[in-house]
Amino acid sequence: MKNKKFNSQPLGFTLAEVMIAMGIVASVMVGLLGMIPLGVRTIREATNLTISGRIAQEVISNVQQANWQDVVSGFNNKVFRFDNEGFFIRAADTTSEQSFKATVTIPPENILFGKVTYDTSTLKKIIVEVEFTPAGKSVPVKEAGKPNPNVLKYNFYVANQNKTKTN
Repeated sequence: MKNKKFNSQPLGFTLAEVMIAMGIVASVMVGLLGMIPLGVRTIREATNLTISGRIAQEVISNVQQANWQDVVSGFNNKVFRFDNEGFFIRAADTTSEQSFKATVTIPPENILFGKVTYDTSTLKKIIVEVEFTPAGKSVPVKEAGKPNPNVLKYNFYVANQNKTKTN
């Protein structure tokens, strides 16, 4: 039998190569882990925006379904409470925690579109302000004169849809 020659080159990585690779991986991981809080905050803000929009749509839907004569008396300056998922909290419910508050305002002025003025008997402007209120408390604005970033303002126009008899 012949003697077999073994390869004299070592197989595998040296300790220095492993340490350099681990340093590169650690540097990348630190950067990625630093982005996680930003991603979580962005997701939370997007969720609050989505819920606020859904709340405004629900409130304006209730306004549109009401009798035209009852819109101002039933909704002007009325406050609606919602939980953290955007579900309506009834007045009798004392166990649910408020996370959003929607306030409806109906200005008494006539509405001007271009050169055409619409009387409030045919068209009303409805302003719905939805405020994110964690733990049911309004968050104070940090700087005076700046708008509250937790309050979103939605403007809607509702037309009188009541049918009238014609002779």
